[in-house]
Amino acid sequence: MASSIETTFEKAVSDGVIAGAVLYAATKDNGIVFSKSFGRRSLDKDAEPIAADDMMRLYSASKLITSIAALQVVERGLIGLDDDVSHILPEVGALKVLTGMNGSEPVFEERKGKITLRLLLSHSSGISYAFLSPLLQKYNQSQGEAPFPPFTTIKDSYSAPLVYQPGTAWEYSAAIDWAGAVVARLSGTSLEEFIQQNIAKPLEINDMTFFVNDKPNLKSRLVTPVLRDPSVPDGKGKVVPDNGSSGWLDAVSEELGGAGLATSMQSYIKVLHSILADDGKILKPETAEMMFKPQLTPASQKSLQSLFDHIPKGQSGGAPPFIGEFPQVKYDFGLGGMLSLEDVDAGSLTWRRKGYLFWSGMPNLFWFMDREAGVCGIFGTQVLPNADNQIRELIRTFEQVVYERFAFKA
Repeated sequence: MASSIETTFEKAVSDGVIAGAVLYAATKDNGIVFSKSFGRRSLDKDAEPIAADDMMRLYSASKLITSIAALQVVERGLIGLDDDVSHILPEVGALKVLTGMNGSEPVFEERKGKITLRLLLSHSSGISYAFLSPLLQKYNQSQGEAPFPPFTTIKDSYSAPLVYQPGTAWEYSAAIDWAGAVVARLSGTSLEEFIQQNIAKPLEINDMTFFVNDKPNLKSRLVTPVLRDPSVPDGKGKVVPDNGSSGWLDAVSEELGGAGLATSMQSYIKVLHSILADDGKILKPETAEMMFKPQLTPASQKSLQSLFDHIPKGQSGGAPPFIGEFPQVKYDFGLGGMLSLEDVDAGSLTWRRKGYLFWSGMPNLFWFMDREAGVCGIFGTQVLPNADNQIRELIRTFEQVVYERFAFKA
């Protein structure tokens, strides 16, 4: 089995599907059971082999870490999941709902419901990302700005109007960046320091940071992003050197809890395993259990489910802009990631179980935790653009090998 996955990934490297990848899997009872690195840190001919402790920018895989930090603040009694965050985040509390554009004039309505921490963590607050919302792009242009301005600070980058009433829809968003601001403001420390003390330190992680560029010993280990050759149609080209498309975070000047972390896959698996194993190091067991429970209102769940209607019943496939494999099952959102509400089988293979929690990061990183199957894993790479179909097939291969070899047998 190991030889089959090694053959697949070594061929992916030699064929130019990836420059390099780091894979980790762990089980609830035995900890890390699989770790393997393939390829090199960059496409330079003299590049070093990629290593387990090499640094990768997480982009949206940061959201799990920030969500855990937010749940730690809840555990301390500083806020409840269903408390209104407006007094903590007056910038968010002041937002109106953008319902459309009348020519170049925005049309607003007043917000009707409260914005809670639960809504922020489950992407159902009304906040969106401009790069995913044509309506916000038009609004930004009407205000004399770029359609999707560069990320800088939370306030400057994510203070656009809401695009729906809180709790009535689902749209992937910068809401977890605001949840990170909740953590900082309630704890009286920076999000960087809070994560260092309350997540990294208990798990003996020494390479998780928002400020990798300021830490030469970590920056020197950064994996170089690569780009799927845009000149080859249908995403079937090889990876080529990236010439600037990965610079989304170049102008960031503070902690963006939804996108800004960097760490090694060797460290990320420690976070996944801690939650999977209920070891109590970073969350109480009862809090960790909540992460795997549906959080959306019926209206928001229906909105989320509509994103997968193009996948035929009983089949699976890609669902851009989201990364990984999406079987056609019922989905919800938990606290930290997307949640599968049905078992998934692949022929004779017992695969994902109900309550499977997963998400990803823009350079085609992918993580999962499955408490019923007793497994978790992280697929680490730095390939752009996101939702790459060639990478999706590799993620599926990795994930299914983990299940076949290590999952609890029914």
